[in-house]
Amino acid sequence: MNAPYLWGGRTPLGVDCSGFVQVIYKLMGIDLPRDAWQQAQVGKSVKKFDEVQPGDLAFFDNKEDIIHVGIILENNQLIHSSGKVRMDLLTKKGIINSETGKKTLRLRAVRRIFVI
Repeated sequence: MNAPYLWGGRTPLGVDCSGFVQVIYKLMGIDLPRDAWQQAQVGKSVKKFDEVQPGDLAFFDNKEDIIHVGIILENNQLIHSSGKVRMDLLTKKGIINSETGKKTLRLRAVRRIFVI
């Protein structure tokens, strides 16, 4: 938690969103591609928001391209690197910043990499 954002980073000294996800999954023995758009092509699509599970990956876009990824936790919490590694609320519309209460990114897709 709170590791600063660093584009291309994959260490506690700095990490970007896809690097964070890649490292966490690697610790579980699962290899994922480096970039969020590539990670969005792995696993199985979760079509209904009420069927998301902890460990699923949530992907966000800028209305065109996948630009962000985070890991879904219990109670619709999302851990991701956005400014720093942080936890925010995930809704079917996107991320709600836990500090400001404002929606920050639009949810594009959820993918299940493994079954719990």
